[in-house]
Order: sequence, then C-alpha cells, then structure tokens
Amino acid sequence: MAEALLRSMLANDPTGNVEIGSAGTGATDGLPATSLAITTAAAHDLDLSAHRSRALTPRMVREADLILAMESHHAEWARGLAPDVRDRIHLIAERSAEEGMKPAGVTDPIGGTAEDYDDTFHRIRSHLLRWLPVIRDAIERREGVR
Repeated sequence: MAEALLRSMLANDPTGNVEIGSAGTGATDGLPATSLAITTAAAHDLDLSAHRSRALTPRMVREADLILAMESHHAEWARGLAPDVRDRIHLIAERSAEEGMKPAGVTDPIGGTAEDYDDTFHRIRSHLLRWLPVIRDAIERREGVR
C-alpha cells in the first residue's frame, strides 16, 4: 500500500525520473498483495492487482536513495544488509514523532481485519505526507530543477 500511495503522491513528478518500489525483510518473491490490501487500496483509487512481493536485498538497499521502513526492526535489517548506506534508511514515522520521542512504526496488518488495513493505510498516508517535501526537494536538487 505504501508503494502505491507514494506513486500516487509523486504522479506529477516534474522530472519523470523517480523509481518507487517496495520490498520486505521477510518477504517471499512473487506473492500478490492480500485481498484486504487490494480492497483497501481500491477504496482509495489505487490498484494493487499487479503487485508482487520482493525480498529486500543488499543491492536494492545500496541502489536506493531513500528507504522508508515500516518498523524499527525492518530498518535495522536493511542497515545490516548495507551498513555503508545506513544514512539512507529511515523509519517512516520518524518525521511524525514528537521531538525527543522515539517514533512508533507502522505494524503490518496481515492477518487483521478490514479496519486494521484501513487504519494502516491512513497511518502510512499521514507519514508519507510528512516525507513528501523532503522527497520532492531531493528529486529537484538531483535533477537540477531548482
């Protein structure tokens, strides 16, 4: 859901040169999104029908400009895969945390109810909105748009 949400938020990228992907620390390659994830995303005009899971690899971590992990143990796993780029790996909730407070991650709703998926969707959206200015600024600086 996070990948589809961020894609929709950056749909008007002025450079047309942004790649967004998702991968899991415990994922099996090639599995579709859960039916509740597909239904939840569809309720917000996002299509997950073609989504397939991917396991996070050291290469993916090294090639990414930014990794937003859902939970702190996901961020630590990614940092362990490529310690040399650990500064690119962040908890999605860190921009939302109160100053001096440890940010709470976003728990995977798998196995939960439709309400759990909807709550997760809205939490992800809220956190991504706080990252959007940072992402747009980085894109524009990288591409020389400003």
